Amino acid sequence: MRLLLLFLAFVTLSQAELPKAKRIVFLGDSITYGGTYIADIEAALIAKHPDLTFELLNLGLSSETVSGLSEEGHAGGKFPRPDLHERLDRVLSQTKPDLIIACYGMNDGIYFPLSDDRLASYQNGIIKLREKVSAAGAQIIHLTPPVFDPLPIQSRTLPAGLDAYPTPFEGYNSVLDAYSDWLLSKAKSDAWTVLDIHGPMNAAITEARKTNPSFTFSKDGIHPDSAGHLVMARPLLSTWNLPVSPDGSPDHPNGPAILALIKEKQALLRDAWLTQTGHKRPGVKPGLPLAEAQTKSAELDSKARQLANLSTATFPGKTSDWHGFTKHEFEIDSKLATVVAPKQPAPGTPWVWHGEFFGHKPNPDIALLGKGYHIVYLKVPDMLGSPQAMKHWDTLYSELTTRYAFAKKPALVGLSRGGLYCYQWAIAHPDRVACIYGDAPVCDFKSWPGGKGKGKGDPKNWALVLKLWNFPDEAAALAWPGNPVDQLAQLAPHKIPLLHVYGDADDVVPWDENTKLIHDRYTALGGPIQLICKPGVGHHPHGLDDSQPIIDFILANTKS
Repeated sequence: MRLLLLFLAFVTLSQAELPKAKRIVFLGDSITYGGTYIADIEAALIAKHPDLTFELLNLGLSSETVSGLSEEGHAGGKFPRPDLHERLDRVLSQTKPDLIIACYGMNDGIYFPLSDDRLASYQNGIIKLREKVSAAGAQIIHLTPPVFDPLPIQSRTLPAGLDAYPTPFEGYNSVLDAYSDWLLSKAKSDAWTVLDIHGPMNAAITEARKTNPSFTFSKDGIHPDSAGHLVMARPLLSTWNLPVSPDGSPDHPNGPAILALIKEKQALLRDAWLTQTGHKRPGVKPGLPLAEAQTKSAELDSKARQLANLSTATFPGKTSDWHGFTKHEFEIDSKLATVVAPKQPAPGTPWVWHGEFFGHKPNPDIALLGKGYHIVYLKVPDMLGSPQAMKHWDTLYSELTTRYAFAKKPALVGLSRGGLYCYQWAIAHPDRVACIYGDAPVCDFKSWPGGKGKGKGDPKNWALVLKLWNFPDEAAALAWPGNPVDQLAQLAPHKIPLLHVYGDADDVVPWDENTKLIHDRYTALGGPIQLICKPGVGHHPHGLDDSQPIIDFILANTKS
Protein backbone atom coordinates (compact mmCIF):
# COMPACT_ATOMS: atom_id res chain seq x y z
CA MET A 1 0.00 0.00 0.00
CA ARG A 2 2.80 2.41 0.91
CA LEU A 3 4.49 1.82 -2.47
CA LEU A 4 1.19 2.62 -4.24
CA LEU A 5 0.84 5.85 -2.27
CA LEU A 6 4.44 6.79 -3.07
CA PHE A 7 3.83 6.21 -6.79
CA LEU A 8 0.69 8.33 -6.77
CA ALA A 9 2.47 11.07 -4.84
CA PHE A 10 5.37 11.10 -7.25
CA VAL A 11 3.46 10.94 -10.53
CA THR A 12 2.34 14.58 -10.34
CA LEU A 13 5.94 15.76 -10.51
CA SER A 14 7.29 13.12 -12.85
CA GLN A 15 5.84 14.78 -15.94
CA ALA A 16 8.17 17.81 -15.87
CA GLU A 17 11.94 17.93 -15.96
CA LEU A 18 12.29 21.37 -14.39
CA PRO A 19 10.12 23.45 -12.07
CA LYS A 20 8.08 26.21 -13.65
CA ALA A 21 8.41 28.22 -10.43
CA LYS A 22 11.24 30.75 -10.35
CA ARG A 23 11.21 31.56 -6.61
CA ILE A 24 11.07 28.46 -4.44
CA VAL A 25 10.88 28.85 -0.65
CA PHE A 26 11.71 25.95 1.65
CA LEU A 27 10.01 25.82 5.06
CA GLY A 28 10.80 23.40 7.84
CA ASP A 29 12.54 22.87 11.17
CA SER A 30 16.24 22.67 12.10
CA ILE A 31 16.86 19.99 9.47
CA THR A 32 15.75 22.40 6.76
CA TYR A 33 17.56 25.25 8.52
CA GLY A 34 20.76 23.17 8.21
CA GLY A 35 19.96 23.19 4.51
CA THR A 36 22.37 20.71 3.00
CA TYR A 37 19.65 19.09 0.90
CA ILE A 38 18.61 22.48 -0.44
CA ALA A 39 22.20 23.38 -1.36
CA ASP A 40 22.59 20.00 -3.09
CA ILE A 41 19.54 20.77 -5.23
CA GLU A 42 20.47 24.35 -6.11
CA ALA A 43 24.08 23.46 -6.90
CA ALA A 44 22.89 20.69 -9.20
CA LEU A 45 20.46 23.08 -10.92
CA ILE A 46 23.20 25.61 -11.57
CA ALA A 47 25.73 22.98 -12.70
CA LYS A 48 23.36 21.59 -15.31
CA HIS A 49 21.52 24.79 -16.25
CA PRO A 50 23.88 27.73 -15.62
CA ASP A 51 21.89 29.99 -17.95
CA LEU A 52 18.54 29.42 -16.20
CA THR A 53 17.57 31.34 -13.08
CA PHE A 54 15.88 29.66 -10.14
CA GLU A 55 15.86 31.26 -6.71
CA LEU A 56 15.86 28.75 -3.86
CA LEU A 57 15.38 30.37 -0.45
CA ASN A 58 15.84 28.48 2.81
CA LEU A 59 13.55 29.81 5.56
CA GLY A 60 13.73 26.79 7.82
CA LEU A 61 13.67 27.60 11.54
CA SER A 62 15.15 25.45 14.30
CA SER A 63 12.70 23.88 16.79
CA GLU A 64 9.68 24.90 14.70
CA THR A 65 6.43 22.94 14.29
CA VAL A 66 3.49 23.28 11.94
CA SER A 67 1.20 21.81 14.61
CA GLY A 68 1.72 24.60 17.13
CA LEU A 69 2.63 22.04 19.82
CA SER A 70 5.51 22.25 22.27
CA GLU A 71 6.50 19.86 25.04
CA GLU A 72 6.62 21.16 28.60
CA GLY A 73 10.10 22.35 29.49
CA HIS A 74 11.32 22.54 25.89
CA ALA A 75 14.92 23.80 25.65
CA GLY A 76 15.28 23.50 29.39
CA GLY A 77 12.26 25.73 29.86
CA LYS A 78 13.89 28.64 28.04
CA PHE A 79 11.29 28.96 25.28
CA PRO A 80 8.44 27.00 23.69
CA ARG A 81 8.77 25.66 20.18
CA PRO A 82 8.06 28.35 17.60
CA ASP A 83 4.88 27.89 15.55
CA LEU A 84 5.20 28.31 11.77
CA HIS A 85 1.83 30.09 11.69
CA GLU A 86 3.17 32.94 13.82
CA ARG A 87 5.44 34.00 10.92
CA LEU A 88 3.85 32.42 7.86
CA ASP A 89 1.92 35.48 6.67
CA ARG A 90 5.06 37.62 6.82
CA VAL A 91 7.12 35.00 4.97
CA LEU A 92 4.56 34.70 2.18
CA SER A 93 3.98 38.42 1.77
CA GLN A 94 7.67 39.34 1.77
CA THR A 95 9.23 36.47 -0.19
CA LYS A 96 6.34 36.22 -2.72
CA PRO A 97 7.10 32.59 -3.62
CA ASP A 98 5.92 30.72 -6.68
CA LEU A 99 6.42 27.41 -4.90
CA ILE A 100 6.66 26.34 -1.26
CA ILE A 101 8.45 23.12 -0.36
CA ALA A 102 7.53 22.18 3.22
CA CYS A 103 9.15 19.53 5.40
CA TYR A 104 7.46 19.19 8.80
CA GLY A 105 6.74 16.40 11.24
CA MET A 106 9.96 15.70 13.13
CA ASN A 107 9.10 18.08 15.97
CA ASP A 108 5.32 17.97 15.58
CA GLY A 109 4.76 14.83 17.66
CA ILE A 110 6.97 16.48 20.35
CA TYR A 111 8.80 13.13 20.72
CA PHE A 112 5.85 11.44 22.50
CA PRO A 113 4.08 8.23 21.42
CA LEU A 114 1.38 8.57 18.77
CA SER A 115 -1.88 10.18 19.90
CA ASP A 116 -5.00 11.18 17.99
CA ASP A 117 -4.86 14.71 19.37
CA ARG A 118 -1.26 15.34 18.32
CA LEU A 119 -1.84 13.78 14.92
CA ALA A 120 -4.90 16.02 14.44
CA SER A 121 -2.84 19.10 15.38
CA TYR A 122 -0.28 18.14 12.74
CA GLN A 123 -2.96 17.55 10.13
CA ASN A 124 -4.74 20.82 10.90
CA GLY A 125 -1.45 22.72 10.78
CA ILE A 126 -0.60 21.26 7.37
CA ILE A 127 -4.07 22.07 6.02
CA LYS A 128 -3.84 25.63 7.33
CA LEU A 129 -0.42 25.98 5.67
CA ARG A 130 -1.87 24.82 2.36
CA GLU A 131 -4.72 27.31 2.59
CA LYS A 132 -2.36 30.22 3.26
CA VAL A 133 -0.04 29.22 0.42
CA SER A 134 -2.95 28.89 -2.01
CA ALA A 135 -4.30 32.30 -0.98
CA ALA A 136 -0.87 33.77 -1.73
CA GLY A 137 -1.05 32.39 -5.27
CA ALA A 138 1.70 29.80 -4.81
CA GLN A 139 1.94 26.04 -5.21
CA ILE A 140 3.12 23.66 -2.48
CA ILE A 141 5.05 20.40 -2.37
CA HIS A 142 5.11 18.43 0.87
CA LEU A 143 8.08 16.30 1.91
CA THR A 144 7.35 13.55 4.38
CA PRO A 145 9.36 13.91 7.60
CA PRO A 146 12.88 12.48 7.84
CA VAL A 147 13.65 9.48 10.05
CA PHE A 148 14.04 9.40 13.82
CA ASP A 149 16.78 6.87 14.65
CA PRO A 150 16.92 5.69 18.28
CA LEU A 151 20.06 3.58 17.80
CA PRO A 152 22.72 6.26 18.45
CA ILE A 153 20.87 7.61 21.52
CA GLN A 154 19.53 4.38 23.05
CA SER A 155 20.58 5.34 26.55
CA ARG A 156 18.48 8.51 26.38
CA THR A 157 15.22 7.18 24.92
CA LEU A 158 12.17 6.26 26.99
CA PRO A 159 9.60 3.44 26.70
CA ALA A 160 5.89 3.79 25.96
CA GLY A 161 3.33 4.35 28.72
CA LEU A 162 4.85 7.36 30.50
CA ASP A 163 3.12 10.63 31.35
CA ALA A 164 6.04 12.79 30.29
CA TYR A 165 8.90 12.51 27.82
CA PRO A 166 11.79 14.81 28.74
CA THR A 167 13.80 12.74 26.26
CA PRO A 168 12.40 11.04 23.14
CA PHE A 169 10.08 8.05 23.04
CA GLU A 170 12.10 5.09 21.77
CA GLY A 171 9.53 4.27 19.11
CA TYR A 172 9.10 7.83 17.87
CA ASN A 173 9.87 6.85 14.30
CA SER A 174 6.56 4.98 14.23
CA VAL A 175 4.90 8.34 14.91
CA LEU A 176 6.66 9.75 11.88
CA ASP A 177 5.56 6.68 9.91
CA ALA A 178 1.96 7.65 10.67
CA TYR A 179 2.50 11.30 9.74
CA SER A 180 4.14 10.23 6.48
CA ASP A 181 1.38 7.79 5.62
CA TRP A 182 -1.24 10.50 6.15
CA LEU A 183 0.55 12.89 3.81
CA LEU A 184 0.92 10.19 1.16
CA SER A 185 -2.77 9.28 1.51
CA LYS A 186 -3.68 12.90 0.72
CA ALA A 187 -1.81 12.57 -2.57
CA LYS A 188 -4.24 9.80 -3.49
CA SER A 189 -7.46 11.25 -2.07
CA ASP A 190 -6.98 14.98 -2.74
CA ALA A 191 -4.23 15.10 -5.39
CA TRP A 192 -1.72 16.78 -3.10
CA THR A 193 1.86 16.83 -4.36
CA VAL A 194 3.84 14.82 -1.82
CA LEU A 195 7.35 13.42 -2.11
CA ASP A 196 8.39 10.66 0.26
CA ILE A 197 11.76 10.98 1.96
CA HIS A 198 10.77 9.08 5.10
CA GLY A 199 10.38 5.73 3.33
CA PRO A 200 13.66 5.93 1.39
CA MET A 201 15.56 6.91 4.54
CA ASN A 202 14.08 3.98 6.44
CA ALA A 203 14.98 1.66 3.57
CA ALA A 204 18.53 3.00 3.28
CA ILE A 205 19.17 2.48 7.00
CA THR A 206 17.79 -1.06 6.89
CA GLU A 207 19.96 -1.94 3.91
CA ALA A 208 23.12 -0.40 5.37
CA ARG A 209 22.69 -2.27 8.66
CA LYS A 210 22.87 -5.61 6.89
CA THR A 211 26.63 -5.10 6.72
CA ASN A 212 27.13 -2.36 9.34
CA PRO A 213 24.79 -2.83 12.31
CA SER A 214 25.77 0.53 13.82
CA PHE A 215 25.04 2.57 10.66
CA THR A 216 23.10 5.79 11.16
CA PHE A 217 22.40 9.00 9.29
CA SER A 218 22.19 11.03 12.51
CA LYS A 219 24.45 10.92 15.54
CA ASP A 220 21.74 12.53 17.67
CA GLY A 221 18.92 10.45 16.19
CA ILE A 222 17.32 13.49 14.57
CA HIS A 223 19.57 15.61 12.35
CA PRO A 224 20.80 13.79 9.22
CA ASP A 225 24.38 14.00 8.06
CA SER A 226 25.25 14.94 4.47
CA ALA A 227 24.44 11.42 3.25
CA GLY A 228 21.01 11.66 4.87
CA HIS A 229 20.43 15.07 3.31
CA LEU A 230 21.27 13.58 -0.07
CA VAL A 231 18.51 11.00 0.42
CA MET A 232 16.19 13.93 1.21
CA ALA A 233 17.25 15.70 -1.97
CA ARG A 234 16.90 12.66 -4.22
CA PRO A 235 13.17 12.95 -5.10
CA LEU A 236 13.58 16.50 -6.44
CA LEU A 237 16.94 15.74 -8.03
CA SER A 238 15.38 12.81 -9.86
CA THR A 239 12.24 14.70 -10.83
CA TRP A 240 14.25 17.57 -12.26
CA ASN A 241 16.82 15.22 -13.83
CA LEU A 242 19.78 16.66 -11.93
CA PRO A 243 22.77 14.29 -11.65
CA VAL A 244 24.99 14.41 -8.57
CA SER A 245 28.04 12.56 -7.30
CA PRO A 246 27.79 10.14 -4.35
CA ASP A 247 28.82 12.91 -1.96
CA GLY A 248 26.00 15.21 -3.13
CA SER A 249 28.08 17.58 -5.22
CA PRO A 250 26.96 18.14 -8.82
CA ASP A 251 28.15 15.66 -11.42
CA HIS A 252 30.39 18.25 -13.03
CA PRO A 253 34.17 18.79 -13.18
CA ASN A 254 33.72 21.75 -10.83
CA GLY A 255 30.97 20.15 -8.76
CA PRO A 256 32.66 20.46 -5.32
CA ALA A 257 33.56 24.11 -5.91
CA ILE A 258 30.04 24.92 -7.13
CA LEU A 259 28.49 23.27 -4.08
CA ALA A 260 30.82 25.12 -1.71
CA LEU A 261 29.79 28.46 -3.22
CA ILE A 262 26.09 27.61 -3.05
CA LYS A 263 26.34 26.54 0.59
CA GLU A 264 27.87 29.91 1.40
CA LYS A 265 25.21 31.70 -0.63
CA GLN A 266 22.39 29.73 0.99
CA ALA A 267 23.58 30.51 4.52
CA LEU A 268 23.86 34.24 3.75
CA LEU A 269 20.35 34.48 2.36
CA ARG A 270 18.80 32.20 5.00
CA ASP A 271 20.07 34.32 7.88
CA ALA A 272 19.09 37.57 6.15
CA TRP A 273 15.56 36.43 5.27
CA LEU A 274 14.92 35.02 8.75
CA THR A 275 15.99 38.33 10.25
CA GLN A 276 13.97 40.29 7.70
CA THR A 277 10.73 38.31 8.16
CA GLY A 278 11.09 37.86 11.91
CA HIS A 279 10.42 34.90 14.24
CA LYS A 280 10.10 33.99 17.92
CA ARG A 281 13.02 31.57 18.20
CA PRO A 282 15.83 32.84 20.49
CA GLY A 283 19.46 32.15 19.70
CA VAL A 284 19.27 32.23 15.92
CA LYS A 285 22.22 33.95 14.29
CA PRO A 286 21.13 37.36 12.99
CA GLY A 287 21.64 37.94 9.29
CA LEU A 288 22.99 40.82 7.28
CA PRO A 289 20.58 43.47 6.02
CA LEU A 290 18.72 41.80 3.18
CA ALA A 291 20.02 44.09 0.43
CA GLU A 292 23.62 43.52 1.52
CA ALA A 293 23.13 39.76 1.71
CA GLN A 294 21.55 39.74 -1.75
CA THR A 295 24.50 41.63 -3.19
CA LYS A 296 27.01 39.23 -1.66
CA SER A 297 24.98 36.20 -2.66
CA ALA A 298 24.75 37.45 -6.25
CA GLU A 299 28.55 37.48 -6.40
CA LEU A 300 28.70 33.89 -5.15
CA ASP A 301 25.99 32.87 -7.59
CA SER A 302 27.90 34.44 -10.46
CA LYS A 303 31.07 32.56 -9.51
CA ALA A 304 29.15 29.30 -9.35
CA ARG A 305 27.67 29.85 -12.81
CA GLN A 306 31.07 30.73 -14.23
CA LEU A 307 32.40 27.41 -12.92
CA ALA A 308 29.37 25.60 -14.34
CA ASN A 309 30.15 27.01 -17.78
CA LEU A 310 33.66 25.53 -17.72
CA SER A 311 34.22 22.04 -19.08
CA THR A 312 37.41 21.46 -17.11
CA ALA A 313 38.02 21.42 -13.38
CA THR A 314 38.79 24.54 -11.40
CA PHE A 315 40.34 23.91 -8.03
CA PRO A 316 39.16 25.61 -4.84
CA GLY A 317 41.36 27.61 -2.49
CA LYS A 318 44.14 30.12 -3.17
CA THR A 319 45.87 30.68 -6.48
CA SER A 320 49.29 32.15 -7.22
CA ASP A 321 51.91 32.18 -9.96
CA TRP A 322 54.51 29.41 -10.14
CA HIS A 323 57.06 29.91 -12.93
CA GLY A 324 54.37 31.30 -15.21
CA PHE A 325 51.75 28.66 -14.36
CA THR A 326 48.82 28.79 -11.95
CA LYS A 327 49.37 27.14 -8.59
CA HIS A 328 46.29 26.08 -6.63
CA GLU A 329 46.46 25.44 -2.88
CA PHE A 330 43.51 23.88 -1.07
CA GLU A 331 42.80 21.68 1.91
CA ILE A 332 41.87 18.04 1.55
CA ASP A 333 41.62 15.62 4.44
CA SER A 334 42.88 18.50 6.64
CA LYS A 335 46.15 18.65 4.67
CA LEU A 336 47.35 21.27 2.20
CA ALA A 337 47.36 20.08 -1.40
CA THR A 338 49.21 21.90 -4.17
CA VAL A 339 48.30 21.48 -7.82
CA VAL A 340 50.12 23.44 -10.53
CA ALA A 341 48.05 23.45 -13.71
CA PRO A 342 49.32 23.56 -17.30
CA LYS A 343 47.92 26.15 -19.64
CA GLN A 344 46.36 23.35 -21.69
CA PRO A 345 46.09 19.84 -20.18
CA ALA A 346 47.45 17.04 -22.30
CA PRO A 347 45.07 14.28 -23.43
CA GLY A 348 44.29 11.94 -20.56
CA THR A 349 45.30 14.59 -17.96
CA PRO A 350 48.71 13.13 -17.00
CA TRP A 351 50.31 14.28 -13.75
CA VAL A 352 53.44 14.14 -11.64
CA TRP A 353 53.19 13.58 -7.89
CA HIS A 354 55.99 14.69 -5.57
CA GLY A 355 56.65 12.87 -2.32
CA GLU A 356 58.55 15.74 -0.68
CA PHE A 357 60.44 18.97 -1.38
CA PHE A 358 58.08 20.33 -4.02
CA GLY A 359 59.70 23.19 -5.95
CA HIS A 360 63.28 22.09 -5.43
CA LYS A 361 65.09 21.73 -8.78
CA PRO A 362 61.94 22.66 -10.71
CA ASN A 363 63.23 22.40 -14.29
CA PRO A 364 61.68 18.99 -15.06
CA ASP A 365 58.34 20.15 -13.66
CA ILE A 366 58.40 23.35 -15.68
CA ALA A 367 59.13 21.41 -18.85
CA LEU A 368 56.33 18.92 -18.14
CA LEU A 369 53.86 21.71 -17.39
CA GLY A 370 54.65 23.04 -20.83
CA LYS A 371 53.67 19.66 -22.24
CA GLY A 372 50.30 19.64 -20.46
CA TYR A 373 51.13 17.82 -17.23
CA HIS A 374 49.77 18.79 -13.81
CA ILE A 375 52.25 18.86 -10.91
CA VAL A 376 50.93 17.72 -7.52
CA TYR A 377 52.17 17.78 -3.93
CA LEU A 378 50.47 16.91 -0.65
CA LYS A 379 51.98 18.52 2.42
CA VAL A 380 52.37 15.73 4.95
CA PRO A 381 55.87 16.51 6.28
CA ASP A 382 57.40 14.53 9.13
CA MET A 383 55.25 11.51 8.26
CA LEU A 384 57.99 9.66 6.32
CA GLY A 385 55.71 7.52 4.18
CA SER A 386 54.01 6.04 7.25
CA PRO A 387 50.58 4.39 7.10
CA GLN A 388 48.95 7.63 8.25
CA ALA A 389 50.60 9.53 5.40
CA MET A 390 49.43 6.90 2.90
CA LYS A 391 45.81 7.38 3.99
CA HIS A 392 46.10 11.07 3.14
CA TRP A 393 47.64 10.14 -0.22
CA ASP A 394 44.74 7.79 -0.90
CA THR A 395 42.26 10.59 -0.28
CA LEU A 396 44.04 12.99 -2.64
CA TYR A 397 44.38 10.33 -5.32
CA SER A 398 40.66 9.59 -5.16
CA GLU A 399 39.84 13.29 -5.34
CA LEU A 400 42.04 13.97 -8.35
CA THR A 401 41.13 10.90 -10.36
CA THR A 402 37.36 11.07 -9.77
CA ARG A 403 36.35 14.69 -9.41
CA TYR A 404 39.04 16.12 -11.64
CA ALA A 405 39.47 13.21 -14.07
CA PHE A 406 43.25 12.98 -13.66
CA ALA A 407 44.97 9.97 -15.22
CA LYS A 408 44.70 6.81 -13.13
CA LYS A 409 48.49 6.35 -13.13
CA PRO A 410 50.68 9.33 -12.12
CA ALA A 411 54.44 9.55 -12.33
CA LEU A 412 55.85 9.58 -8.79
CA VAL A 413 58.87 11.72 -7.90
CA GLY A 414 60.73 10.77 -4.72
CA LEU A 415 63.48 13.17 -3.79
CA SER A 416 65.47 12.11 -0.72
CA ARG A 417 62.97 11.14 2.04
CA GLY A 418 60.27 11.58 -0.57
CA GLY A 419 61.34 8.15 -1.79
CA LEU A 420 59.68 6.59 1.27
CA TYR A 421 56.34 8.19 0.37
CA CYS A 422 56.48 7.24 -3.30
CA TYR A 423 57.64 3.68 -2.85
CA GLN A 424 55.32 2.89 0.05
CA TRP A 425 52.32 4.18 -1.91
CA ALA A 426 53.42 2.33 -5.06
CA ILE A 427 53.83 -0.90 -3.09
CA ALA A 428 50.30 -0.51 -1.72
CA HIS A 429 48.86 0.44 -5.14
CA PRO A 430 51.09 -0.90 -7.93
CA ASP A 431 48.19 -0.67 -10.38
CA ARG A 432 48.01 3.10 -9.86
CA VAL A 433 51.59 4.03 -10.78
CA ALA A 434 53.00 4.87 -14.22
CA CYS A 435 56.66 5.17 -13.17
CA ILE A 436 58.91 6.29 -10.33
CA TYR A 437 61.75 8.80 -10.56
CA GLY A 438 63.90 8.67 -7.42
CA ASP A 439 66.54 11.31 -6.75
CA ALA A 440 68.91 10.11 -4.02
CA PRO A 441 65.80 8.42 -2.62
CA VAL A 442 65.47 6.90 0.82
CA CYS A 443 64.42 3.29 0.26
CA ASP A 444 65.11 1.85 3.73
CA PHE A 445 64.55 3.78 6.92
CA LYS A 446 67.28 1.72 8.63
CA SER A 447 69.76 3.55 6.38
CA TRP A 448 68.13 6.96 6.87
CA PRO A 449 67.12 8.20 9.36
CA GLY A 450 68.25 5.10 11.26
CA GLY A 451 71.93 5.51 10.35
CA LYS A 452 72.48 1.78 10.89
CA GLY A 453 74.89 1.50 7.97
CA LYS A 454 77.41 3.96 6.56
CA GLY A 455 75.15 7.00 6.67
CA LYS A 456 75.09 9.81 9.23
CA GLY A 457 71.57 9.06 10.40
CA ASP A 458 69.15 11.47 12.01
CA PRO A 459 68.23 10.66 15.64
CA LYS A 460 65.21 12.98 15.66
CA ASN A 461 63.63 11.42 12.60
CA TRP A 462 64.59 7.92 13.73
CA ALA A 463 62.59 8.53 16.91
CA LEU A 464 59.77 9.70 14.65
CA VAL A 465 59.89 6.42 12.73
CA LEU A 466 59.40 4.46 15.96
CA LYS A 467 56.43 6.66 16.84
CA LEU A 468 54.77 6.73 13.41
CA TRP A 469 54.89 2.95 12.98
CA ASN A 470 54.11 2.27 16.65
CA PHE A 471 57.21 0.13 17.08
CA PRO A 472 57.64 -0.90 20.72
CA ASP A 473 61.41 -0.53 20.47
CA GLU A 474 64.28 -0.10 18.03
CA ALA A 475 64.70 -3.83 17.59
CA ALA A 476 61.17 -4.07 16.18
CA ALA A 477 61.92 -1.30 13.69
CA LEU A 478 65.14 -2.98 12.57
CA ALA A 479 63.33 -6.27 12.07
CA TRP A 480 60.40 -4.80 10.14
CA PRO A 481 60.19 -6.30 6.62
CA GLY A 482 58.12 -3.53 5.04
CA ASN A 483 60.73 -1.10 3.68
CA PRO A 484 60.78 -0.50 -0.10
CA VAL A 485 63.97 -2.54 -0.50
CA ASP A 486 62.07 -5.50 1.00
CA GLN A 487 58.82 -5.16 -0.96
CA LEU A 488 59.86 -4.95 -4.61
CA ALA A 489 58.05 -8.19 -5.41
CA GLN A 490 54.85 -6.13 -5.22
CA LEU A 491 56.05 -3.85 -8.04
CA ALA A 492 57.93 -6.19 -10.37
CA PRO A 493 54.91 -8.07 -11.81
CA HIS A 494 53.53 -4.71 -12.94
CA LYS A 495 56.81 -3.82 -14.68
CA ILE A 496 56.72 -0.30 -13.23
CA PRO A 497 59.68 1.59 -14.75
CA LEU A 498 62.14 3.08 -12.25
CA LEU A 499 64.77 5.79 -12.72
CA HIS A 500 67.24 6.62 -9.94
CA VAL A 501 69.62 9.58 -10.05
CA TYR A 502 72.25 9.44 -7.28
CA GLY A 503 75.65 10.59 -6.14
CA ASP A 504 78.12 7.83 -5.36
CA ALA A 505 79.63 9.89 -2.51
CA ASP A 506 76.29 10.33 -0.71
CA ASP A 507 76.93 9.94 3.04
CA VAL A 508 73.37 10.92 4.07
CA VAL A 509 71.44 8.37 2.01
CA PRO A 510 74.24 6.02 0.90
CA TRP A 511 73.46 4.76 -2.57
CA ASP A 512 74.60 1.20 -1.91
CA GLU A 513 72.16 0.88 1.01
CA ASN A 514 69.26 2.28 -1.01
CA THR A 515 69.49 2.67 -4.79
CA LYS A 516 71.88 -0.26 -5.32
CA LEU A 517 69.65 -2.62 -3.36
CA ILE A 518 66.65 -1.45 -5.33
CA HIS A 519 68.53 -1.97 -8.59
CA ASP A 520 69.89 -5.42 -7.80
CA ARG A 521 66.69 -6.82 -6.30
CA TYR A 522 64.31 -5.27 -8.84
CA THR A 523 66.44 -6.45 -11.73
CA ALA A 524 66.51 -9.96 -10.29
CA LEU A 525 62.71 -9.89 -10.17
CA GLY A 526 62.53 -8.81 -13.83
CA GLY A 527 61.65 -5.19 -13.16
CA PRO A 528 62.91 -2.36 -15.42
CA ILE A 529 65.22 0.21 -13.82
CA GLN A 530 67.67 2.84 -15.08
CA LEU A 531 70.48 4.39 -13.03
CA ILE A 532 72.20 7.73 -13.58
CA CYS A 533 75.28 8.10 -11.39
CA LYS A 534 76.89 11.45 -10.51
CA PRO A 535 80.53 10.52 -9.70
CA GLY A 536 81.97 12.16 -6.61
CA VAL A 537 78.67 13.87 -5.73
CA GLY A 538 77.13 13.62 -2.27
CA HIS A 539 73.49 13.91 -1.27
CA HIS A 540 73.40 17.43 -2.71
CA PRO A 541 72.92 18.88 -5.22
CA HIS A 542 69.88 16.96 -6.43
CA GLY A 543 68.82 16.64 -10.05
CA LEU A 544 70.85 16.89 -13.22
CA ASP A 545 72.39 19.89 -14.93
CA ASP A 546 70.55 18.75 -18.03
CA SER A 547 67.09 17.56 -16.99
CA GLN A 548 66.21 16.04 -20.34
CA PRO A 549 66.78 12.39 -19.32
CA ILE A 550 64.34 12.87 -16.42
CA ILE A 551 61.78 14.57 -18.65
CA ASP A 552 62.11 11.92 -21.35
CA PHE A 553 61.70 9.12 -18.80
CA ILE A 554 58.43 10.55 -17.47
CA LEU A 555 57.08 11.36 -20.93
CA ALA A 556 57.86 7.88 -22.24
CA ASN A 557 56.10 6.17 -19.36
CA THR A 558 52.99 8.29 -18.98
CA LYS A 559 51.59 8.29 -22.48
CA SER A 560 47.81 7.88 -22.62
